[in-house]
Amino acid sequence: MAEGTIKEYLNKNISLETLKIVNKILKINNLKGISKFARVRRLEALNEALNFPTGPDQNYRKTTILYELKNYAIAIAKPGKEAAPEYKNCTHYITREKTNNPNDMNPLILENNKKIDKDLTFEDMFQKIELLKHSDLFGLELLGMLLYRAAFMLDHIKDTNGNWRYNPPIEILKILENRIPNVSGVPLRVFIHFLEILSLNEDIKIYTLGRNELKEDYGRINTLLTFVHLIAVLIERTSIAKFAGSFARPPVGMAPIPKTKIFESFPLLDPDFFDISTQGTLLKD
Repeated sequence: MAEGTIKEYLNKNISLETLKIVNKILKINNLKGISKFARVRRLEALNEALNFPTGPDQNYRKTTILYELKNYAIAIAKPGKEAAPEYKNCTHYITREKTNNPNDMNPLILENNKKIDKDLTFEDMFQKIELLKHSDLFGLELLGMLLYRAAFMLDHIKDTNGNWRYNPPIEILKILENRIPNVSGVPLRVFIHFLEILSLNEDIKIYTLGRNELKEDYGRINTLLTFVHLIAVLIERTSIAKFAGSFARPPVGMAPIPKTKIFESFPLLDPDFFDISTQGTLLKD
């Protein structure tokens, strides 16, 4: 990695120690096989989610809490709005039939057992992330790195019931929360877990609509990589033209950051970010 990139961080008052910690914990050693690695975990998480209890209709949903963080809970409620029989805005990937998504879930955040905020659209989520540009650019970069890793379930662990749960590195969360404590009034840690559940529901959708083996990056991966791409634009590591242009290509409605470009936008994910000669030079400055 060019020495100049490290000096850019240092000029922004990001210490060399912080850079080393972030790179050591978040670096991705096997980028080429990352989708194949994620597929097994995605399928297992999908099978659990398909069996979450569901109510009879939109007015009588059943809620399953997946994460509890102090007085907040991040949960899903079933059935989601796309599960309604009269909903016909989904297109089956194989038959091209206009249909509903009977396995749809409604991700939600509860504070003291009460739902907060409205049902968020992708536009709403983009806006919340865009506002973070005015908070802290390095914090926003850290968020992008965590979301990239979450797309491939690199930071998931199995709980006591053998189910996959998101468990981002606590050292990184502490650094991030010191820079961006909340997102639109919601604690950062709650927000990032909400995006995790949102991405799980996207895997549910592509499974139900015909891509039931999760062989491609559609669903969870492309959803979170679209948020990562947005962050890359906000921290000025890629152009808005490339981001906007990606929406014109399949899958419609998604603009995932290309895997081949990830180290350019988020260099601290690169396992070769540091080398002995670079460290030695910097420490002498």
